[in-house]
Amino acid sequence: MLHRDAYTESLKSVLGAPPDMSELEPEVLERENLTNYRREKIRYQCHPNDWGYAYLLIPTNTHESPMPVIYAHHRHNRDWSVGKSEVVGLKGDPEEAFGVELVERGYIVFAPDAIAFEERRPDEEAGAENNFRELANRLLRGETLLKKVIWDVSRGIDYLLTRDEIDPQRIGFLGHGYGAKMAMWSMAFDERISVGAAHGGISSMHQVLRLGHTIQYEFSVPRLLQVADYDRIISLAAPRPFLLSAAAQDPDSTDAREVYEKAMRIYARMGVAERITLYHYQHGNIDDPWFTRQARHRIYEWLDNWLKPY
Repeated sequence: MLHRDAYTESLKSVLGAPPDMSELEPEVLERENLTNYRREKIRYQCHPNDWGYAYLLIPTNTHESPMPVIYAHHRHNRDWSVGKSEVVGLKGDPEEAFGVELVERGYIVFAPDAIAFEERRPDEEAGAENNFRELANRLLRGETLLKKVIWDVSRGIDYLLTRDEIDPQRIGFLGHGYGAKMAMWSMAFDERISVGAAHGGISSMHQVLRLGHTIQYEFSVPRLLQVADYDRIISLAAPRPFLLSAAAQDPDSTDAREVYEKAMRIYARMGVAERITLYHYQHGNIDDPWFTRQARHRIYEWLDNWLKPY
């Protein structure tokens, strides 16, 4: 355990200082009653004068109280105009509206915008420029964008814990692509998340560099690879359950099995090897979406096992 603590401190040292703390000052901006659930649009303060925006989906066809919640993180897709709205089915690809499927399954769903996406874009026309500015300005101050987005996840969970409908012992996290990476990082640094699932985009950082792929701005951290790769990040979630899910043909998950096997060794040493799972499947038709219905529902069933054991 002392080694684990030292390792966590090494990661914190390269991630830099967190933003300044602030009051949440949450506000419900909109409410809409839909079939089987209510959708609320929420605003809350992440740090002074920096506001997060999210949709909260609450089932209305269940008498369970309090209920499990899924923090549903959107993908990247180089489309900064959409974030939370795709997850809840208001914009974008219907195959990415996994928040709607989860709320219909009986989960509360929290779907926020990541910084520089949708309502968190300072310049709606700038796209990648907004994203780069968020990285560069922090590096000048000795901070990192990765620390900021991890912080924002924790502020979202701070908000969730103000809601009486939510069971604080049953907080899950599911993300695709960008969201998958955030599932790994968020589980590593916020122990209030009890279960995590990451779909797609789960190659190691070493593999991404070997293949010549672009490193997403959020994960461009000086000296990070001297300290960690994703197998070690996932191991910090142990002994909490974690699922890795990817198509075998996914170009952004080419060494997913190796990442899983390395992380699993840590779980095994702790005597909880059954709590980490790899769903590695054949994609099928090249025109099929990367987050297929079959893959989504396999993840939902796995989440049910840990968050709805009765």
